[in-house]
Amino acid sequence: MRRQKGVTLIGFVFMAALVAGAGILVFRAVPIYNEYFTLKKILRSIDLQNNDATPADIRKQFELKASADYVYEVKSRDLDITKDNGRIVISYPYVRRIPLGGNVSLLFEFEASNRK
Repeated sequence: MRRQKGVTLIGFVFMAALVAGAGILVFRAVPIYNEYFTLKKILRSIDLQNNDATPADIRKQFELKASADYVYEVKSRDLDITKDNGRIVISYPYVRRIPLGGNVSLLFEFEASNRK
């Protein structure tokens, strides 16, 4: 008599629940990271060739590039524009909270900047 090998129904349901949970987390996290990397790309692409750029000019450039890249969560008024050793630094620290269900949420903390 041969013994049967394989996964039981309860084991299969448990593994399917784990895979589904991981899939939900991934599908909720990917757009957040996509937005973060797009925001970093926008901040690095702002033209700062002349150090005479005013914060209003920088914010206007950001608005144009953000609307072209479909970034709606970050507004130009939220940018921190400072000078560090004569170089203009644009940064934006932000937190995104994504509800999963009930009282469970994912919390993402980012610091986007034009520094390399």
